[in-house]
Amino acid sequence: MIRVEEKRAAITDIPCDDLVVGLFKGEEWTDELSQLDGKLEGALQQLLAEKELSADHKAVSVVHSLGRVQAKRLVFVGLGEKEQLDYVRLRDAWARAVKQIARKAENRQAACLLPAHGTLGAERCAQAVTEAFCLASYTYEGYRQKPKQKLPFSRVTLLAAADSLAAAEQGGRRGEALSRGTNLARDLVNMPGNYLSPEELKNQAVAVAERYGMEYEVLDREMLKQLKMGGVLAVAQGSDQPPYVVVIKYQGRKTWDRVIGLVGKGVTFDSGGISIKPVNGMHEMKSDMGGAAAVIGALEVIGRLKPRANVLAVIGCVENMLSGAAYRPGDVITTMSGRTVEIITTDAEGRLVLADCITYAKEKGAECLIDVATLTGGVVVALGHVCSGAMTNNQPLLDELLSCAEQAGERLWQLPTFAEYHELNKSNVADLKNSGGRYGHAIIGGVFLQTFAEETPWVHLDIAGTAYLNSAGDIHPVGGTGVMTRTLSHFVLGRSE
Repeated sequence: MIRVEEKRAAITDIPCDDLVVGLFKGEEWTDELSQLDGKLEGALQQLLAEKELSADHKAVSVVHSLGRVQAKRLVFVGLGEKEQLDYVRLRDAWARAVKQIARKAENRQAACLLPAHGTLGAERCAQAVTEAFCLASYTYEGYRQKPKQKLPFSRVTLLAAADSLAAAEQGGRRGEALSRGTNLARDLVNMPGNYLSPEELKNQAVAVAERYGMEYEVLDREMLKQLKMGGVLAVAQGSDQPPYVVVIKYQGRKTWDRVIGLVGKGVTFDSGGISIKPVNGMHEMKSDMGGAAAVIGALEVIGRLKPRANVLAVIGCVENMLSGAAYRPGDVITTMSGRTVEIITTDAEGRLVLADCITYAKEKGAECLIDVATLTGGVVVALGHVCSGAMTNNQPLLDELLSCAEQAGERLWQLPTFAEYHELNKSNVADLKNSGGRYGHAIIGGVFLQTFAEETPWVHLDIAGTAYLNSAGDIHPVGGTGVMTRTLSHFVLGRSE
């Protein structure tokens, strides 16, 4: 959908439905704006003076050309003060314009004049605009008898200066790959539990591996028993759906070393088990596999961009249901690591699945670990729906990931791992218990996982408040957001040699 072309000397001669142009506050008009204004006999300057055309950040103004230029409509995006513009502000401003166009659009052809911004550079500007189009125009049609909306854009052309064409093409490729992975993750999070069973989630992960020639193995129930993955098996006990652990190996280096371990929680529906959740909001528990979706989305990006890095993805696919066979509060289970866990609540199930997946990733050679999970309601209380939580046993690793989150435009905040929190997970009858109480719940869940990471550099990402949203933003719709797909991808790309 996205392509990059050298901008023409005459911006007025570009045939398209929508020509999108950025406006900076207080800046002299560029040659392109002057050309457009000339063809419209000074109407743009008049509209600006009458404040019907605005350069305020995120302001969107649509002017019909009335046939005076080749573009049918001129769409002006307010970028605010030039010195305040960064990657996120540029992407979000352009996304606001995309959403406005897309409301009534169908198979439109758009052209975008990339803004000239020395600090960001052509590559980052192209990436931001590409992500704006691909992410803001995303819709999930679901299972309606008649589709609600058709493809808003059939083609989007980014117009770049001749001396920055190669950089813009690189940014466009990266932006499109990151967006494709994010939208795949969104699709998975939005799928209802009766369609996205553990088996189907496993199939979706395998499909990405096969598409890009990655090695993979699927651990079914019998293999999980042989490996003594008691955490995964316990959570799956109450469901008629069989559990799976999917292991995907991407080798971008000649030797299998410096392996990045990505671990995803894939609980395709979480009823809470015997410790059943309240009815309000339970339908959103189809999103409890948001961590697995982020890992699968990142694999899609990796497959497209082929970084020179090694990645091992381990995804636990289960359903947490209640039945006569379900595991119970008070039970003691044995994880793959040999550690025993007393079950305080069957609704603290994700950490049991992740514990076994972390152990397996270490055994398969992961030299650092990043686990992603919709783990706790506690992180929502702490950080709301704006920011994901992060915890670590290795500050340089987390600092690297925080930098990647900033590059990706995803908000991430560090929570502590003080020794006192570990004390709360101690059990009187087992090595650990799976819930250390209500207060500090997000941290207690994280340090539970830290026990299984042991000395391996590890970061835990709790996305319970950000994986699924009930209100739309500039770049995301209601529902699945695909959060952390781009951060994980930036991390892997940053380690490419």
